[in-house]
Amino acid sequence: MAKKKKVERIKRTRYDIYAELIRVIYIYGYCPLTRAARSTNMPVDRAKETIAELMERGLLEEDDDDGQRVYSVTVRDHQYLELYKRMAALVGIPVPEPIIGM
Repeated sequence: MAKKKKVERIKRTRYDIYAELIRVIYIYGYCPLTRAARSTNMPVDRAKETIAELMERGLLEEDDDDGQRVYSVTVRDHQYLELYKRMAALVGIPVPEPIIGM
């Protein structure tokens, strides 16, 4: 029997998850919860909690699109992403691309 290779996964920090959610929502413009969760490979309940945290901090806004709750970015999101990219470059961590269209 051949041994299975272990796939090393790098654990995402809270700040990585924030950046991924913000980037996905920015790319889609107005993004519903389920699309944001799928695109960032997160369970919907965890994505909902994280989006609520970002809204409390003024990084996301909630809008209504024909009865559907959608989220959009604010000016502070751009500032957060710029700082995140600079810090990642400083310590040599690659900035992951969001998963689109899952």
